Amino acid sequence: MRLQSLTIHQFGRFRNKSIRLPHTPMIMIYGENESGKSTIMAFILNQLFGFPSKKNLEKWSGTAGSDGLGGLLTFVADNGIRYQIERSFGREERLHVIGEARKAESLHELLRGMNRMLFEHVFCFDLDGLRDIDKMDPDDLNDLLLGAGMIGSGTLGHLEQTLEKHCADLFKKSGKNPEINQLLGALNKNASERKEWERKLDQYQELQDAMEAGRKRIEELEQEKKIVQQKFHEWTAYKAARPLIRTYQSLQHELRAFKSDAPFPQNGKERYEDVQKRLSSYRTECAELDEQIKQLDESRSVIRVDMQWRTHEAAIQRLDREASVHQQYVQEEQRIEEEEARLQSECRRAVAQLGGDWTIERIQHVSPELSIRRQLKEKLSEWKGLLEDRRALARDLKAALNWHEQLNQQAEKMKAVDPGERKRSEKRKRSFASLRQTFAFIVLTIVLSALSSAWIAPLAGIPVAILGMAAMIGIFFLMQKRPEADARANTAASGDMERLSAEQGLLEQQLNAADMEILRLKKRQETCSRLCEEKEAAIINWLNSCGFIVSDLTEVEAKVHLVDETQEKCRLLEQIVIRKRKLKERIRRFETETRSLAAELGISGGDAHYLAQRCHEEIERIRRREEMDHQRHIYQKQKDRYLALISALEHDQTGLFRAAQVTDEEQFYAAAEKNEHRITLKKQLATTRKQLLELTGSEEQIAAYSAYLNKRQWEEESEPEFRDQIAQCDAELKSVRNQLADDQAKCLALESSHSYRDLLDDYHVLLEEVNRKAKEWAVYQTAFWAIQKAKEHYRKKRLPRVLSEAARYLCLVTDGRYTDVRIDRDGFHVEDATGRVFRAFELSRGTAEQLYLSLRLALMREFSGYETMPVIIDDGLVNFDRQRSERVYALLEKIAEERQVIILTCHDSPYLREHPESVFHLDMEESMHS
Repeated sequence: MRLQSLTIHQFGRFRNKSIRLPHTPMIMIYGENESGKSTIMAFILNQLFGFPSKKNLEKWSGTAGSDGLGGLLTFVADNGIRYQIERSFGREERLHVIGEARKAESLHELLRGMNRMLFEHVFCFDLDGLRDIDKMDPDDLNDLLLGAGMIGSGTLGHLEQTLEKHCADLFKKSGKNPEINQLLGALNKNASERKEWERKLDQYQELQDAMEAGRKRIEELEQEKKIVQQKFHEWTAYKAARPLIRTYQSLQHELRAFKSDAPFPQNGKERYEDVQKRLSSYRTECAELDEQIKQLDESRSVIRVDMQWRTHEAAIQRLDREASVHQQYVQEEQRIEEEEARLQSECRRAVAQLGGDWTIERIQHVSPELSIRRQLKEKLSEWKGLLEDRRALARDLKAALNWHEQLNQQAEKMKAVDPGERKRSEKRKRSFASLRQTFAFIVLTIVLSALSSAWIAPLAGIPVAILGMAAMIGIFFLMQKRPEADARANTAASGDMERLSAEQGLLEQQLNAADMEILRLKKRQETCSRLCEEKEAAIINWLNSCGFIVSDLTEVEAKVHLVDETQEKCRLLEQIVIRKRKLKERIRRFETETRSLAAELGISGGDAHYLAQRCHEEIERIRRREEMDHQRHIYQKQKDRYLALISALEHDQTGLFRAAQVTDEEQFYAAAEKNEHRITLKKQLATTRKQLLELTGSEEQIAAYSAYLNKRQWEEESEPEFRDQIAQCDAELKSVRNQLADDQAKCLALESSHSYRDLLDDYHVLLEEVNRKAKEWAVYQTAFWAIQKAKEHYRKKRLPRVLSEAARYLCLVTDGRYTDVRIDRDGFHVEDATGRVFRAFELSRGTAEQLYLSLRLALMREFSGYETMPVIIDDGLVNFDRQRSERVYALLEKIAEERQVIILTCHDSPYLREHPESVFHLDMEESMHS
C-alpha cells in the first residue's frame, strides 16, 4: 500500500484541506510545531481503521463538534489498483476503485486482517510510541508475533480473552469468587460438618493425638533439615577442593612408584658425559692443559659471585610473575577509591537535598519495605481527593453567596418602585407618542404633495393633500377615544401591582432557600477541612513511624524516592569498602615480600622486575664461575693422572654405572631422565599442597577430604540432590504444619450441631452442580490450552528471527558497536562488540530509541499475508546524532524499496536538503486557516 493524497473535510486544525504526497518511496512531511503533523498521522490512522468513541475524538473535533469529522484517503494497494477511502464520523466507510467500473471489496478484506492495534504497535508511532516497545514483556511480543504470522489473529486474541474470562469465572486455583471454587468450598464445608457430626465423640482425642504427633514430626523435620544443610555446606567445600586432592594424590602415587628405583648419583649424567669427552680428547689436548688452567685462573679471579641469589632465585621469579597482577590490583584500588569518593559525594548531596535532621545513618535505618511507596501513593491520592473536595465546596459557597447578593439587589430594586409614579410616567409616554405620530403624519403629507406636484403634474399634489387632511380628521376622532384606553391602562396598572407583590413573595422564598444552602455548604466545608487536616497528620505520622523525617507533604514522594536511591548507594559503598580492604591486603603482602627479599640481598628500593633482572645477571655469573671451576678440575686431573687417565676414567664410568645400578649407557640415560622427572614431581607436589592449605585452611581438613575421596563417600552426591532433600523437608514441614492447623481448627469446630439429613441432601445437590460446572470448565480450558500452544509455537519459531534481524539493524545504525539483542522477563538487553551486556535502561536515550526503532523494523519484516502497510514516524529521530541519523535514513531508504516510509518532522536534516523532491512542506498559517 502506498498513500497518494489526503482530503480532509474536518479534522483537528484542518478544514477542507487537500494534501498530495510526493511520488517517492520515502516521504518527508516538514512543518513547524503546531502545523498539523501529528494531526495528519491521526487522520491517516482513523481513516484506515475507523474513528474511536466520541469522547476520544474531543482533541480533533474542536469547536465545530464531531459530526463533520472525516475526509478522503487515496492509495495504491499491493494488487496495483488505486482505491479511495471515504469515511466520516458516525458513518460506515466507503471504498471506491478509481478508474475502473467494478465494485470494490470491503476495506477489512483489502487489509487482510490488519487491525489498529497491530498497525499502531509496529508501523505507526511517534517518539513516545517508539519507547512503548520497551514496556513489552515476552508475552506481549508473542501476541505481536502471532499477529505477524496468522491472519485473523485479532479474532483469535478476542477468543482467547473470552475463554480466559470464562475459565476464571468458573474456577481459579486460589480464588474464592469463581463458581466452582465456591461450590468446592461449600462441599468441603459440608463434608467437614458431616464427618464432625458422625465422629463428634471419638474424633477429638484422635485429633489431639495427631496434633501431638505433628508437633514432634515438625521438630524431627527441622533437625533433619539442619543436618542436610550442614552436610551440603561441607559437600560444597569438598567439591571445590576435590580436583586439587586428586592431583595431589596422583602426584604422591607417581612419586611412590620411584621409591623402588635405585638412587641416581648427583650430577651423574653430566659426569658421565664429561668422562666420555675426556676419553676422546685427552690425547690431543694434554700439551695445552697448562695454558688453559692459567687462563681459567685469571678469568675466575675477575668474576665475583654472591650465592644468596641462587638461594632466592625461585622466590624472585615468582615475584616477577606476580608483578603484573600486583599492578592490576593497584589500578583496581585507584578505581575503587574513585568510585567510593563518588558514592560518598552523592550520599552527602542527597542528605543536603533532604535537609533537616537527615543523616547517612538515619537513611540507612529507614524501613526498606517495597510497599511503602505504593501505600504512600494511595494515601496521598486520598488526601488530594479531600483537598479537591474542599476547593469544590469553596467554589460552591462562593457561587451561593453571589446568588444571595443578586437576590438582595433585586429585592431592593422592587422596594424602590412607586406604582403611582409608574402610572403617570406611562401616561406621559403615551401622550408624547401620540403627538409625535401626528407631527410625523403632517410632515409626510406635505412631502408627498410636493413630490407629486414635481414629478407627476402641478395639480397632482391637491388630491394627496386632501387625503392627508382626511387622515388628520380620523386621527382627531381617535384621540377623542383616548380616555377609554386610559381606563383600560389603569386596569392593567392594577394588575401590575398584584404581579409585583407576587414577585416579592417569590423573591423572599428564594432568599430563605439561599440562606439555608449557604449554611449547609459552610458546615460541609468545615467538615472537609477537618478531614484534610486529620488525613495529612495521619500520613506524616505514618511516614515518621517508617523512619522518614517529614513535617509536611510537600514533595514527599520525591523525598521517599531519594531516600531509596541513597540506601542503595550506601549498600554499594559498604561492598566497595570490603573490596578495597581485600585489595590493600594483597598489595601490602606483595610489597612487604618484595622489600624483605630486597633487604636480604642488600638492595634498597628495588622492585620485582629489577630484582628479577639482577638475579638473572648474578645467576649467569655463578654459572660461569662454576663452569670454570669444573673445567679447571678436569684439566688438573688430566694433568696429574695423564698416564693412567684412560684406565681411571673407565673405572669412573664403571662406578657411575654401579651407582645407578645399570649395565650400559642406554639404561644410564633412562635412569637420569627418571631422576629429573622425580625432582619435577616433588616441586609440583609442594605447590599443590600449598594450594590445598590455602583452600581448606588446615591439614586436618585436607586429611578429611582425602578420606572422603578415597572412600568415594560423596561421589554419588550432587547439588540438585541436596537441594531436593532440603525442598522435601520444607514441603513436608509445610504439609505437617498445614495439617496441624487444620486439626486445631477441627477441634474448635467440633461443637457445631447441624442436622445430618440436611447436610447429606445439600451434599448431593452440591456434588451434582460441581460435576456440571467442572465439565463446562474443562471444555473452556481445553480450548484455551490449544490457543496457548499455538502462540508458544509461533513465539519459538519467530522471536529468534525478529531479535536477529533487530540486532543486524542495530549493528548497522551503531556502526558495529552493538552486535546482539536479547529479551527476557526483565526486558531487552544488548551486547556490544567486546561481549559486555547492557539492559535497555542502561543505554543512552538516543541509543535506546535506536534499539526500539530496530525492533519495530524487524517486526515489520515478519508481517506476511497482510497488505504492505506504510511506515509512519512522527519526530522519532530527534535524539539521534548526525552520523547515526544518516545511517538510519540510509536504512529507511532500503526499507522504502519494499514499503512506503513517511517521516513527519520539524527538524532540519541533510536528507531534507538533499532530497527536495521527497519533501512536503506544511505552512502553519495555512493549516490554521485552511
